[in-house]
Parts: sequence; structure tokens; C-alpha cells
Amino acid sequence: MDNLLRDIQPQTIDLCIFDLIPSFLNIPFYFYYGNDANDSDFMRAEQLRESFYMALLEFPIIVGHLETDGSGHAKVVVDPDNLNIPEFLESQSSVHFRDLRTAKFSWDALPSGVATVGAITTADAAGIIKLANVHIVRLQDNSGIIVFISMSHYIVDGVGFFGVVNRWAEVCRQKRRGSPADDLPACHYIFERSSLLDKMPEDRKALDDPTLELITTTGPLVRWLAWISPKTRGMLLNKAFSLMSVVGHTFHFSTSRLASLRASVQGYLSSDVRLSDNDILTALLSMVIAQSQAECKRDSASASYLSSLASYLFPSMYEPDSSFVTQVVIDTRPRLKGLSAAKYTGNSVLTRCLVNSMESLTSGITEQSLAPIAKGVRQLVNGVDSQYIGQYVDTLHKDLLRFMCPATYAFTKTTMLLSNQSRLPSYKADFGNGIPTWVSSVRAFFPNFSSIMPAPPLTGGYVVYISMAERAMTKLLQNEFWMGTNDMLY
Repeated sequence: MDNLLRDIQPQTIDLCIFDLIPSFLNIPFYFYYGNDANDSDFMRAEQLRESFYMALLEFPIIVGHLETDGSGHAKVVVDPDNLNIPEFLESQSSVHFRDLRTAKFSWDALPSGVATVGAITTADAAGIIKLANVHIVRLQDNSGIIVFISMSHYIVDGVGFFGVVNRWAEVCRQKRRGSPADDLPACHYIFERSSLLDKMPEDRKALDDPTLELITTTGPLVRWLAWISPKTRGMLLNKAFSLMSVVGHTFHFSTSRLASLRASVQGYLSSDVRLSDNDILTALLSMVIAQSQAECKRDSASASYLSSLASYLFPSMYEPDSSFVTQVVIDTRPRLKGLSAAKYTGNSVLTRCLVNSMESLTSGITEQSLAPIAKGVRQLVNGVDSQYIGQYVDTLHKDLLRFMCPATYAFTKTTMLLSNQSRLPSYKADFGNGIPTWVSSVRAFFPNFSSIMPAPPLTGGYVVYISMAERAMTKLLQNEFWMGTNDMLY
């Protein structure tokens, strides 16, 4: 901490429109580490703590205060005399690591209170929005630890999040060896949002209508949510989502089972279309989530006050719809020359919409019915290039208050948001005693969200996380085709 307080420099980092779109969200993860070697020196608390504060010197944006003006502009101000020090908690648990392993790291087996924040970015008891939260939980008999880490989406996306975590681990590993952290190779991360915006090409490509609707459909609610303070917005969204009884489940897709499914689906397409694992998983998730939502809407609605209120706030969850929208999150880094190599840590993703008729998605899931959906996903992803990204940014910049359009879009559309995080270095964070045994998201994120994560290296395949309203999740777990493609973990 002393080094941080002494060496941090004053600076102001202006955020961009890509930061504001997911700004109401946190990025929260659990990292599970087992002390299988019974090392008495296992992941020492003081080393974890000291290395964390040392790593923050390379990520000064984390210790800044968020400032907004209600007109679509936001910045993070790093003031050495008024730092926004992340929450860093340590606690002891009576739960043993073997119990967590036996439970396949189910959330039900977690000690209480591990997650200190939820999915929505809210202010703490002092009225301050912390940009990072850490909780180290040491398990019974020093059998392992759980590292809970959350960062505000205001300042990083998934690439930035794991950049911070893995650099922290690298500094800690260096300290454990007894070597000065200064001996680590310099790793220059970029925070200036101009690094992203300056890489836009001169030419532009027109946006498709569904995506244009996603980012331009404004109204009084959109503009009001964009105008109010982040504290008020977070409080309101947190309350609203709590009305929906959102639950999460995690599923494992083995490499062999997914390869077999992809080969079967590929057989219904021409040879010039080559499907990826992402295409198959996105198509499958689109169909099963669309079917689950459609079945819920056919059921009679509950007459309870809370259900009636939720129906008013989220009509898309209750009213029948003729189409289903899959919002696909796409990383712009590999599509903008030089951005990946620049180690840009700010938000650098956009969302493109794939629209299918509800009839085509709910007629039954088969390898044949998956084929055209998967082909549409492939074409959607291939269509995003630097010119498309440039037009996307230009469209948002015409009215900065549009940053809340995607959030409110889900209130009125039957949709899901899918984020493929399988290429993120989720299992790289070795603090000196090996990589994590398991990494997972929180029990409930926000409704109709799904992510594709890598499975642990020795397991292989993918881990799919789904967060949705409990009544729709019940329908999903009854879908025989879906349940036959994977193993539900918890």
C-alpha cells in the first residue's frame, strides 16, 4: 500500500461510449485454489495483499473516482490525495476445499458472504462506487482459498479484467520467489480511450436494421436512465432485476460431444460454410432459450403483486413475440489494426443482433433445425469489420445518451445476450501455488444472459453459464435435446 500511496500519479481518464453501454454491470468471478500439496505457506495473505496494491500502480484507473455529467460523458479522476482504494477483505471459513470439489464448486456449497457485490454496479454504504472489490476466503485447515474479484464494467471488459488479475498473480509469484517485483518485465497497458477511437478507418459500412434498432431506439426512459447518476441508476436496476427471481446454472460441453454435434449440423450445409464451436453453441442457446421463454408465455401468469409488477416492467418476459433476438457480443480488438498488440484494457466490444422468427426456433431442436441458425451466426460474425465498427461508433456518437438503449431494449424484446469468453485467459492466474482449479461467475447475473467460458485445462471443452428468470430456467432444464448435449454441473 505504501508504494501505491507514494508513487501514484494524478491523471484523468475520459471514458468512451463503449465503456458507458455496459457501465451498470460488474464483472464478478470466483477463483478456487486447492492446497493439494498441504503447503503451510500456501498463498500467504500478506503476499496477496501487498502484490495487489503493487499491481494497481500499473492500473491507476482502478483507484480513481467515477465522475459523470448526465449528458453521456464520464471520466475517472485519479487524485493521489483522494484515492478510491478498492475493497480488499480477508476472512476464514469452516468449509473445506474437498467439500467444494465434491460439490463440483456449486454455489450452494460456497461459504456465505464470499461475493461482496452482485452483478449491478452500486454504491457502497459510504455512497462510493468502488471500481474493484476483492475478498480472500481461506478455507478450513488451509485446504485452499477462494478469491472473489469484481471490477466495474465502467473501466474494463473481460480482456481488461483478466489482464489485471493475471498481472496481480504475476507480481505475487515474483514476491513468493523472493525476487523484487521491479525485476518483472514491463507490461505497458493502455487506458487512453483515444487508443481505440484513433484506430477507426476512414471508410464506413452500413449497419443492419436490427443492430441499428438496438442502439438508436430512444425514449423518455432511455434518456432519463442515461441522465441520472450512476448511483441512482445502479440502485434502480438492482431493484428491478430482483423482481424477476433470476437464477443461474452451469453446463459443461465436452470437446468430443460438441465436435460430434458440429459435424452433424455441418452435414446440412453446403461445403463453403464452415461452422465454429461458437456458431453451434450460439445457435443451440438461441433455440433453447427462445423455446423456454415461449413456453413461459403460454403458461398462465401468476396473480401475485410482484409478478404483475414484473410483467409491467419487463413485458418481454410475459407477452408473446413473433421473433427472437440473439445479441452477440463481438470483440473489436482483432478487427482494428494494432489494438490487440496495444494491450488496450478498456471496453472494446460491440453487440450485433441476429433476428430469427420464433416459429423457426420453437419448432423443435434437431441437427437440421440448428443448421440455418448456426449459418446465420457465422455470417453475422463475419460481417463485423473495421468499417462496420466505425459506423457503429459514429451512430452512437450522434447522441451520447444512446448508451442506455441496449439495456432498455431487453425490456421490450424477447432476447438473450451472449458473450463468448472462451479465449480469455481464465486459468492463467498463478499466484505462486498453481493455477485455479475452477473459475466461475456468480449465481445470478442479469436476465437472459449467457456466456461461454473455457473449461479447466485438464478437462477441456467449454463451460456455458446461463442466467435467466427462474420460471424460464425450469423450462430449459426440461428440454431433452439441450440436456443431452452437455453435463449440468450445478
